[in-house]
Amino acid sequence: MANLLNLQTGEEVLLLAHHLFGRHPAASNTLLSNPDISRMHASVFWDGEYWLLQDTSTNGTFVNNARLTRDAKFRLHKNDKIHFGNPNADTWQLNDVDAPRSVLVAETQGFPSIYLDDIAVLPNEEEPEVTLYQSPLGQWLCESQSGTCVLSSGDLVGTDHCTWRFIEAKTCAETICLDTQAPSDSSAVEIHFEVSQNEEHVALRFVLDDQSFDLGERNHHYLLLLLARQRLADKNASDNIDESEQGWVEKEQLSRMLGQSETHINIQVYRFRKQIIKALPSELILPQVIERRSGEIRFVYDNIHISGGMHNITPKSRDNQVAL
Repeated sequence: MANLLNLQTGEEVLLLAHHLFGRHPAASNTLLSNPDISRMHASVFWDGEYWLLQDTSTNGTFVNNARLTRDAKFRLHKNDKIHFGNPNADTWQLNDVDAPRSVLVAETQGFPSIYLDDIAVLPNEEEPEVTLYQSPLGQWLCESQSGTCVLSSGDLVGTDHCTWRFIEAKTCAETICLDTQAPSDSSAVEIHFEVSQNEEHVALRFVLDDQSFDLGERNHHYLLLLLARQRLADKNASDNIDESEQGWVEKEQLSRMLGQSETHINIQVYRFRKQIIKALPSELILPQVIERRSGEIRFVYDNIHISGGMHNITPKSRDNQVAL
């Protein structure tokens, strides 16, 4: 990820897709204290191929000691040296010209920064307390014990013991509200389970945009099967449970049913999400399948087909939830 290093102070700045330098505290991504700096002095931005620098100041911006033409766009190269305000000001060196990437910058000493490509868990894969992944709209979502939220650049994420600051690769002109429910046409996604009679083997297949994706057999598919059964039971319940309330299972109840800790359940959900990402072509994104809220978890979709299994093992009621 592209970054600028202040050779005098050692300060390192990870460049956003559009990064403003100046002394305006509300508008600037990086504040500069040099008295020759304008309120909105200059911007560095990614045009899809290159990093460009545009000076909008009174006193000028200098690249390799040459003053830039005001408002003109100048292509930057690795190791270019930039001075804001005057050629004797602090020297900022461009150390990397890679395309912008979303990243978690460690705020807690001793933890590494994490580049975000598809999915990540915090603090690590063995103890996944927080999960970050992209929605079908391209937003980065943060899922924790308390639920799911949309991340904005600058947000802090993590656990009680370690914290990271989220920096998004792209800038957003407006905030898009999170829709944690299934898409309006949720029936377009079909979920198919093939279950052995003793329920030791659970194969999973889903259909999205008329394409079928076979995920085969995995241990974590049994967790999904239990959640899917609860969703179907609530959907078909005689008391007409509202769609937004269908399928919710208390996590403590689920832990007792599976004989597994909540941490292990989190690991299984994480493995399933990685499996989905690996199975899908890059142009397709399967909308959220597992949804959380405080103390509960559910299967999002209700177009579910289950073949085989022990047919007497079905959810009985909202009081018992998924009964074994």
